[in-house]
Amino acid sequence: MEDPGFFVKQAYDAEKNSLAGSGRLALLPHQKRILDHCLHINEDGKTRYTTVIYSCPKKSGKTTLEAAIGNWWGEEVPETEIYAVANDIEQVQFRVFQDMGYDVKNKGISNPLKSYIQWNNGTYCRALAQEYKSAAGSRHSLTLWDELWGYQSSQSRLMWAELTPVPTAPLSMRFIATYAGIMGKSELLEDLYNKVVVNGEAVEELKDIVDGNGKPVCWQKGRMFAYWDHEARMPWQTPEYYEEEMLTLRPSDFLRLHRNEWVTEFEQFIPIEWWKACETLEGPLTIFQDLKYSKWPITLGVDVGVKHDCSAVTGVYYDSERGKVGLAFHRIWTPTEGNPLDLETTVEQYILEMNSKFSISAVVYDPTNFHRSMVTLRDKARINMVEYPQSAARMELVGQAFYDAIKGKYLEVYPDEELTNHIRFTTAENKGRGFRLVKGEKMGKPIDGAIALAMSVHYAIETGGVDISKPIVIEVPFANASAWKPKPTGEDNLPWPFNRPNRR
Repeated sequence: MEDPGFFVKQAYDAEKNSLAGSGRLALLPHQKRILDHCLHINEDGKTRYTTVIYSCPKKSGKTTLEAAIGNWWGEEVPETEIYAVANDIEQVQFRVFQDMGYDVKNKGISNPLKSYIQWNNGTYCRALAQEYKSAAGSRHSLTLWDELWGYQSSQSRLMWAELTPVPTAPLSMRFIATYAGIMGKSELLEDLYNKVVVNGEAVEELKDIVDGNGKPVCWQKGRMFAYWDHEARMPWQTPEYYEEEMLTLRPSDFLRLHRNEWVTEFEQFIPIEWWKACETLEGPLTIFQDLKYSKWPITLGVDVGVKHDCSAVTGVYYDSERGKVGLAFHRIWTPTEGNPLDLETTVEQYILEMNSKFSISAVVYDPTNFHRSMVTLRDKARINMVEYPQSAARMELVGQAFYDAIKGKYLEVYPDEELTNHIRFTTAENKGRGFRLVKGEKMGKPIDGAIALAMSVHYAIETGGVDISKPIVIEVPFANASAWKPKPTGEDNLPWPFNRPNRR
């Protein structure tokens, strides 16, 4: 790989300790040793391993190494097929293929396409997403797998099965570049991790490469190899970089991305200290009615449970000048054993009462258990009711907006012990690319106040806190409205030139 080398858009200059523009990939000592070992060709002409996992913290150059190995293979192994696989076609085209294409173009080998590279020796590489049918019957010698933690569907399992190493081929390998996943979700990667890292043995010649706890990072099991590292070994992975990342990422995301550690599906939604930092208001607008916000449009969020769960209503206003969302008022009802909640005398009555005192711009609600109440409030009180089904996709957006508002301190609330407990007992279901608010299974505590507030905050930010159900009429003072005035009987009411005879 060092001769003739692998061309990259941003090469690292060790003397200047910075990226120095276009150049060639420079491997660090530990990378040279690991690649020399796992890409070794035995005396019988076969690879030492059929499966190689290269896993280390984010920004360790995994994708660039993956692309370099793909091009090295393409140049050295004639008349064969290489497949670069990712979660979706855009991912593989943007990450791996972009790096591979830059190298072959600079070497003058070929003019690469978005999803196809051809070498002069008859070898080609194709980009594939998780579509196993397109890989059926292939005669590949190398497959490149990017971020295997994200392969969580049955379709990805079928793709994995179709692209197993070919036993009759002298050279056949799959190379995986990834960081850790979510336990119970990233099952494909978790199976490999348990087989090689947990139940494997340390590679003898690489035992001296250890992590911060002195544990070897190179493992093997049969013809499977795994470099699984937790250490930041690249010169640009500085303490300042990680301090900034810690401020912007949730704890589980930081551990998975930057420490390459497995995380659970559920975690505490936010540190309670973040919530306490948002308690900057003296009390609800029902008490402090002289504040200017009592005249502002208010968005209500409703989360209803009838038999066992609590029900909650939260009202928020949006201050666009300050970029703040404020908690105007809230109410939580807890049903007792054998006495389900009467929505008409509780939730409905409270919304009607607040509507008589304040300007309610919208009520966002999940239609489950609330359809009859919705019809009553909409038809009798003419309140703008906005259906907000709590689907996984929507609630990921709601959860993220709520999280950002709390962490960024642009949510302002007043102290309330009951609402604080609903926040305290809320957990986040990690979806890999997002999360949604869920009740902590072990705690079994209500979180309906948190759900209602998250919905109202999300909708208030999305709409600017105004009623978007009503048309906005803007009068233009200099417009000539006379052309649209009705004409005397017998004349066409359309303005000129549309009132001309024989118009089409």
